[in-house]
Amino acid sequence: MYRPKTTLTTKIIWILILIGFAFMEFPGVLFFQKISDPFIFGLPFIYGYIICWWFYMIVIMFVAYRIKWGRERGNKS
Repeated sequence: MYRPKTTLTTKIIWILILIGFAFMEFPGVLFFQKISDPFIFGLPFIYGYIICWWFYMIVIMFVAYRIKWGRERGNKS
């Protein structure tokens, strides 16, 4: 059975993904919504906050795709 070695790049990608999910699901963001009705990019705070974190996750996933994260070393496809 093939077990891929954990590299520094793999660890960094996993950490960045976990940070993104943790901040997207952070319930404390609702406390900041009540402070003087803030807006992000013209949207209510909660929508702008989630869109910013989704963009962050899209960038991280694109980088992981480009470096072929999760594929075997010898696999050319």
